[in-house]
Amino acid sequence: MRISYTLPLRAALLCSLAVSLSGAPKIGVLLKGRNAPFWAVVEKSALETGQQLGVDVVVKMPMTEADVSVQIQLLNALAAQGANAIVIAPINKEALAVPIASIAVRGIKIVVIDTPLSGNAAPVFVGTDQEAAGRAAGKLLATLVSDTDEVSIFKHSQTSGATASREIGALAAFREVHAKSIVHSDIFASAEAGVEARQAALLLATHPATKAVLASGTPGTMAMLQVLAARAPAGQVKFVGFGFNLNEEVAAALEAGILHGWIAQQPREIGLRGVETAIDLLDGKTVPPVVSIDVFVVTKANLHEPSTQALLKL
Repeated sequence: MRISYTLPLRAALLCSLAVSLSGAPKIGVLLKGRNAPFWAVVEKSALETGQQLGVDVVVKMPMTEADVSVQIQLLNALAAQGANAIVIAPINKEALAVPIASIAVRGIKIVVIDTPLSGNAAPVFVGTDQEAAGRAAGKLLATLVSDTDEVSIFKHSQTSGATASREIGALAAFREVHAKSIVHSDIFASAEAGVEARQAALLLATHPATKAVLASGTPGTMAMLQVLAARAPAGQVKFVGFGFNLNEEVAAALEAGILHGWIAQQPREIGLRGVETAIDLLDGKTVPPVVSIDVFVVTKANLHEPSTQALLKL
């Protein structure tokens, strides 16, 4: 059967997939998209880990996190071209469940990172407990408002299972403290790069009584931060967001009181542990069903602690 690909997909395959000539195990790493710095860190970490441990690591991803069908084609291509194991961050936990299960029955080892699949298709998951991370964000948000304040959740996208889990956890934890508060959750930052700032402004215009915002994804967090920084007075709308590690812009916003909480993931650790776990599976080792990667909750109160400042160097 001949498989035909679009020109962008064919180019992606040629650029990212190298046939192993060394005889070393080949591990495919399939990420969500190219429009987020988070995935660039995961990619770099996975490649460095493969080099250090003597395996061939091939990293592939669609152009955007909205390309579910392209991710499925890339998954099948990796399997067809000899990957012994595949580490995958599924764009959609339902849509990828069956394709991944079909790959697994061929004997290819599967490690799922970032977003757990629906069902029991994968033997192991490496990543953050996103619902628990969301609960941490929701608890922090609850301390910033009263029962009569309106809050808004700036959702990431309609296809991301990871951020959806954060939103569920955040809302549940917030409701435990403020059961009757009005919570708006109808605006998405979108999975398309470049429109997040427009969506952030739309949220604040649509719900002008909002006293606090929780952004569930990094692009939405950074866009909302820019919009809020341009408003006066600074800090009038309380803001909690998600990201990874720590950067100077975020640290300055925390110091200035524009940002009130930064839930930081560790993408370098996800890339490293994902590849390590795939190697363990290929070696026949027993691995736990879940390899947890912690998050840091950064606020102005702990910003200058050594463990927090260390995030700036990652």
